[in-house]
Parts: sequence; structure tokens; C-alpha cells
Amino acid sequence: MKAGVESAESRIIASSIGETALTRLSTTRDGTVQSVFERAINIQLQGGLVSIVTEAAEMGPLNINLRLPGGSKFPASGLAVDAEVRVAGSTLKLPNGTTVEFGSARTYAPRGRLAYPLLTADKLEANLEAMRSTAIRCGNLAGLGELIGLMAPKTQVASFERLNLFSSAAVKRIVGMENALRARDTRAVSEAVGGIVGLGPGLTPSSDDMLAGLVLLCSVFAKNGGRVLGRGELVAALEDTPITGKTTTLSSEFLKQAAMGVGNEPVMSLCAALLTQGPASVETKTNRVLSAGETSGTDTVLGLCLGMRLCTGGSSGLELGSA
Repeated sequence: MKAGVESAESRIIASSIGETALTRLSTTRDGTVQSVFERAINIQLQGGLVSIVTEAAEMGPLNINLRLPGGSKFPASGLAVDAEVRVAGSTLKLPNGTTVEFGSARTYAPRGRLAYPLLTADKLEANLEAMRSTAIRCGNLAGLGELIGLMAPKTQVASFERLNLFSSAAVKRIVGMENALRARDTRAVSEAVGGIVGLGPGLTPSSDDMLAGLVLLCSVFAKNGGRVLGRGELVAALEDTPITGKTTTLSSEFLKQAAMGVGNEPVMSLCAALLTQGPASVETKTNRVLSAGETSGTDTVLGLCLGMRLCTGGSSGLELGSA
């Protein structure tokens, strides 16, 4: 018998669990299968989603990472959407006969508190450029990522006609959101966010990944003593704006977690590098974030770029092409 498996595919041990997922599982007895993928199972509980993923996947606030010994398969087969899931103590019982045990799992509970003080403005700018240039070289720009290329210092943009469909639709809305944030116009921020949410392809649309990166970095910056103009209005917009129906359930969950200053481990690690470390560390950790999904990683990095500009009081430069 292999470690972590009691009978072939019936009992699997979780190696880590997000704090949000653990809280939700501790306060409910049942749920349903919300969606099933090759390497992810999303479970809808009364308190919100939890996601069962492989141990190789990143740790996150909603994730239950499974320890799968060699030869074991991810337990997605035989699951139907809306099928009943049972929670009993520290076990999650799936309708295909698989039981996930999470009682001994490591809890992933990022607090957003950094080990070192925030860097000076010039060092933050150097880190931003390291992240931006790495994303241009290595990212997938098919979503909104190509906008990162327009954020170089003193960029002069003659035309936005060559932008893809999603970037063309998003750029004016992002600039409108920036202006509303700097004006601290609560209503305008809410309207701008409502116009951006759900734009783009994917299970987590490109604009949502961008927004999540933006609000997450601003929240971490603020938690460590930095002042971010408009952050409160942005957080309020993401918490209060009716997102349901405009985007996917999973994306809505990620946005709400980001507004609380919590994200998946690679993005939290990149935030720490941007704010307290140096360009070499930023480049390494940017590449790790870029590897997420098809365009999700790159779109998240765009949000982090916008967040850095907001945190340091600068402009993204995107207004040059918003006319």
C-alpha cells in the first residue's frame, strides 16, 4: 500500500489547505460539485468555493492540494456537476467514492506582512521595470498582457490600432478607473470596476486577473505602512459591486480574496519581492507567476504593474492611447 492512499483511489491525503478553504469546510456539512477539470475540482459550499487541486499546483486561500503518490490519478473521473459532496470532520467525501483527508494538512495562511521595510521609490521603480521587461520577454500577451509594453518609462504611443480585441476594449476602461481612483470618486470607481469585470477569455477572464493583481499589491503595500490613493474605494468596489453574473464564480472568489490582501503563493511571493527585495529576485518570481494558466499569469502581472504605479503615485502611461 502506498503512503497517502488507503485503497487505490478511495482515500487521499491533502498536503496543504488554504485558510479560507479550511474555514469554509469547518462551518458546513455538505456542498455540491461546481465544476470539474482534469486537475481541479471546484466544490460549492454554503460559505463559498473550495478547489481540490494537485500537490504540484500552487498553494492558495481556496485550494486543497492533494498528495498523489506515483501511479495515483487525480480523482476527477465519475464526478458530475451538482452532485452532492459531504463534509465529515476533517474529511471531504466526493460522490465518486473518493475521500480527501485534510486534518494533517499544512495551512496556507498568508498575512501580507513583509519581513523587511518597504523599499525607497527609486528601488521600487527598478523592480517594476524588472517585472515589466520580464513579462514582455516571457509572458503570453494574448489577453491584456500587451498593455504591459505600453508602460515603459516615457513611452510615446502614436496608435492603439494594433492592439488585440480585448486590450482595445479594456484600455479606456482601465484609464477611467485610474482617474476615478486618483480622484477618490467612490461612485466612479464602482462604475469603472463594473465595466471592467468579466472582460476577456478564460475561466478567470483577463480583466479579472488584472484587477486581482492590482488590488492585491495595493492591499499588501497598505498593510505594510504605505499609502495608496484610492485603495479604499477600489476594495469597496470589489466587495460591493454586484460581480455575480458578470464573471465566473471562481473569478469572483479570487477578486474578493485579493481585496482582502490574500492571493496564491507565487503572486504573494512576487509582491514581497517587488516591495522589499531586488530586481534579480523579482525576475525569478515574475517568471513563476507568468507560468500560471494560458494568459492568467501575464494578466496578473499587468495588474501588479498598475498597482505599483498607483502605490508610487505615478501614471501607467496608458492614457496616451485612450483617446
